[in-house]
Amino acid sequence: MKGLKYHIRQLPAGWIGLVSGDKGLRRATLKPTPQEVMDDLGADAEGADDDPESFSGVVDCLIRYSEGDMSALDDIELDLEGAPPFFRAAWGACRRIPAGETRSYRWLAAEAGNPLALRAAGQAMARNRFSLIIPCHRVIASDGGLGGYGGGGLGVKERLLRMERECAGELATEGAENTERY
Repeated sequence: MKGLKYHIRQLPAGWIGLVSGDKGLRRATLKPTPQEVMDDLGADAEGADDDPESFSGVVDCLIRYSEGDMSALDDIELDLEGAPPFFRAAWGACRRIPAGETRSYRWLAAEAGNPLALRAAGQAMARNRFSLIIPCHRVIASDGGLGGYGGGGLGVKERLLRMERECAGELATEGAENTERY
């Protein structure tokens, strides 16, 4: 597709592939290897130009997140063109899950406007075009099991949740320390 750009980069959680167009970031995929990223991007990256400079803002946000700034992903603008309305609603709800916390597919379906649409909520996460940025790793089964994770597997999901919980704990501790000083 004309005007598309892509870039792949290593992060502590794995390799991320990014694709953007005229309206912003269209795709992000997180995988263990650069080859898996390119395989997953497939047609989205075909004919696109490798242009690292055009992703400097997104990469900065991803690095800040990797370094513990849990709000950094909120700064990334997404192009949701072509996504079904329920998926958009589910993805928006997923982005509102606080870092280090998890929610069930049942919660996600209700937040997206249809409490009975558990399978649709699961499909929205399975077809998430923005691994990590729409943090589907924060969505788990109602029984507390991790479920699946297309962004590099369950090991990556566990590491992301552990990192977020550690960062959230540090922020809470810092907040308590600041409160005690004043």
